[in-house]
Amino acid sequence: MAPGLHQEVAGPAGHAGAVTPPRWPRRHPVVAALVAVVLVLSAVWGLALLRLARSVETAASYWSEPRGETGGLLYVALGDSAAQGIGASRPDRGYVGLLADRLRARTGRPVEVVNLSRSGARISDVVQVQLPALAALGRTPDLVTVAIGGNDVPTYEADRFTGSVGELVDALPAGSYVADVPYWMHGRFERNAQAAADVMTAAARERGMRPVPLHEAQRRAGWSAMLTHFAADWFHPDDRGHRLWADAFWREIEADL
Repeated sequence: MAPGLHQEVAGPAGHAGAVTPPRWPRRHPVVAALVAVVLVLSAVWGLALLRLARSVETAASYWSEPRGETGGLLYVALGDSAAQGIGASRPDRGYVGLLADRLRARTGRPVEVVNLSRSGARISDVVQVQLPALAALGRTPDLVTVAIGGNDVPTYEADRFTGSVGELVDALPAGSYVADVPYWMHGRFERNAQAAADVMTAAARERGMRPVPLHEAQRRAGWSAMLTHFAADWFHPDDRGHRLWADAFWREIEADL
């Protein structure tokens, strides 16, 4: 007989009595609670990632037409998904929308926003697609912001990146505000991002643009920002993260107003 499965108990006359049930190990209530918490958090995270993926189409639709008021300042945004406001609770709560609000409040003038950015864009996309679209507007913008290069970091190669940045800044309108490359926290990607940020800053300054030290602003926020400044994919900024981006741009813009 396998021990622990069942045992016959003798009755009063020595006869076999009832068979005891198997003694299966009881799950500890703390373990069960932890498993439940992990499952709930996984479900919540999965839903957040799904909403984030769906927000790409929502943002593209929102920015497919000019926003704000005509008859005042024209603000043109170039860049990638961050300029689209991905990660924010609404497209207009991304850093582009926040900058438009601050510009409107600071100047007291209407602000029209033309957001030519595209999710997934690289430097070459700005040069080949977004800048021609800017030229096709037939209008001279009062403000141009550029935040691009984050999607170039995973395949970073110094000479190629430097050449792409040169093409970009040579084609930008004079006085554009050019962010360097976002902070990647650690490892090879961060080493590439820091090198790319230095290239972007040097090229922008050399061509008379307004460099925006976004990389350093994010670095100062520290590792805790992973929990407080990023969306569910830990890549795009959330509402608080977009405010940090807007702050980095605004320090440079406000100084020139």
